Amino acid sequence: MITTLTLNPCVDKTITIKGFNYGGLNRVVRTRNDFSGKGINVSIAVHQLGERTKCLGFSYLHDSAFAEESLAKIGLDHEFIGVEGSLRTNIKIFDEDGQIMTEFNEHGQPVNAGALDELKRLVTAHLGYSEIMVFNGSVPLGVPEDIYRTLIETAKKAGVKTVLDAEGELFLEGIKAGPYLVKPNLYEFESAFNVKVNNNQDIVRVSRKIIENGVGIVCVSLGKKGAVIVSKDEAWYAPGSDIKVRGVQGAGDSLVAGICLAIKGRLGLDQMLRYGVAAANASLLRDGTLLCTLDDFRKMLTQVSVERVNF
Repeated sequence: MITTLTLNPCVDKTITIKGFNYGGLNRVVRTRNDFSGKGINVSIAVHQLGERTKCLGFSYLHDSAFAEESLAKIGLDHEFIGVEGSLRTNIKIFDEDGQIMTEFNEHGQPVNAGALDELKRLVTAHLGYSEIMVFNGSVPLGVPEDIYRTLIETAKKAGVKTVLDAEGELFLEGIKAGPYLVKPNLYEFESAFNVKVNNNQDIVRVSRKIIENGVGIVCVSLGKKGAVIVSKDEAWYAPGSDIKVRGVQGAGDSLVAGICLAIKGRLGLDQMLRYGVAAANASLLRDGTLLCTLDDFRKMLTQVSVERVNF
C-alpha cells in the first residue's frame, strides 16, 4: 500500500479567469472548492490510478464534516487526528490565457504537542501495512521543522521506502534521513542548495551530491519544461508536453503518485519518470484539484518520451 501524510490540509479555492488584470476588474470563468493538501492529493491520484492507498494526517474539527464528505465521495481510505481549529484556505487564480497560476496560501492553525505525539503513533502503526510512505507539504505552527526527518528515519527502520516532497528547512532536514526519493520543483531545488540551474547537467551535478549523502533518487520537476530524474548510476529527462491546461495545482502531486506506482511495480528509473510525467500531464487536463484519471494517464503514457542525460 502507498501511504501518504498530510499535516497541513486545506481548502483549495480555484478561480479561473481569462487574462489577469492586476489592480482592475477580472471576470470569473468558473470557481471550485476542493478539500486538499499535498499528501491527500497524492493519495487521490494513486486511488484514481487504481492502486491501494491511505492518507494520514491532521483534520481540523471545525471542518471535519467537509473533509469526511469530500473523501467519502472519492472513496479514499483515510485516518486523521482531530485538532482544534479550521482548515486554511488557499486561493488559486488560474489565468487560462497566460497558463499562469497565482497562489495565496494561508499558514494553517497551530497544533499542540499532544496531537503531534498522537500523529507519530499513527504513522508508526501503519508502517507494517505500507510499501511506500510519502511525506510532503507544509506543516502548521507547532510542528518542528525536523518532523519529516524523524518520521523518515522511523519508516526506514521498518523497511518502508520513503518519498519526500517539501521545501525549505523541512526539505533540508528531511534529506538528512536519506529518503528513497525526493521530488523538489525547480524553485525549491535552487533555493535549497543556493544554485542557479542553467541546464539538465546542472541538476544532475547537484543531485549527485545529495545522493552521495544518502538520498537514493532525486526527481526535479520543471513545470512546462518537464522533469529530470537522477540516481547514482543514471539520469533521464522528460520534455514538457503540448497539452491544453485546465488546472496546474496538484500536477506535482500527481507526478509523485505516478512515480510511486512505478516504484511499486519495480520499474526502472526511466519508467519512473515516464509514469510520473504521464500522471502530471493527465492532471493538467482537469480543473482545480481534480487530479489525473486512469484513462487520461494511459493516453499520456503513450505520449511521454524520455531521453538519457549524459554527465
